[in-house]
Amino acid sequence: MSVLFKRTLSSIFLFIIFVFCYYNQNHLFFLSLASIFIFLALFELCNLANIIKFEKLIYWTLSLSLFIFFILKSIHSYYIVYMCFFFWAFIAPITIYKKQIFFNSFKFLIYPILILGVFFSVFHLYFYDKSLLLLVFFLVWISDISAYFFGKKFGKNKLAPFISPGKTIEGVLGAFLMNTIFIIIYSLLFSINFFNLLILVIILVPASILGDLFESLIKRESNKKDSSNIIPGHGGILDRIDSLISVLPLMTFFSLQGFHL
Repeated sequence: MSVLFKRTLSSIFLFIIFVFCYYNQNHLFFLSLASIFIFLALFELCNLANIIKFEKLIYWTLSLSLFIFFILKSIHSYYIVYMCFFFWAFIAPITIYKKQIFFNSFKFLIYPILILGVFFSVFHLYFYDKSLLLLVFFLVWISDISAYFFGKKFGKNKLAPFISPGKTIEGVLGAFLMNTIFIIIYSLLFSINFFNLLILVIILVPASILGDLFESLIKRESNKKDSSNIIPGHGGILDRIDSLISVLPLMTFFSLQGFHL
């Protein structure tokens, strides 16, 4: 069985589960799915981070505390979204530019916030702007798929060869092209302002690539190809949601500032 066939089969299976949970009238289905993905991602990132036992204790204590406090509404989740926004807007680009993770002494504190920031973002968008959440998912998926195929077909110029040799500038341009075609169709079908959608593409495509590169850098420093092998043909949960880890907190931040379609 080829890798492409495995990837396609796994993608279809995951998409069916996503659609069932997302459109189910019982919100518990989707939030349970999101919780499972988040905690699996936390496990994978803990393993990739190569942190010592004492740091693992803090890592999981912080992760579980934030999750429980959020469920009990003892903390304002927007604070975590703001921290994630700051990280992806400033720290992550510097990290990619330097080609090394320079905050190793604090990663056992930073990584749980980044992963749980995704869950809090999903929670916010799901209940306050469900259509925007779905649109973000589609934009990221289109970006990932088109970048992969355009890179395979036309890729000649490497985007970040030291971090991720497989990513190309042609793949990035393909992601922009296919997302632009998608939002043209989307704006016509649902009578939504095209320029608002274009802003989303301009922000989210680079953000999705940033998240992808950051996870690739973590794997490179850990000397691992995939975050795990839980999904046939894809690798781990982190390998599937790496783009969403950066995109969703950014989208939630802009949503909190009043952005709407």
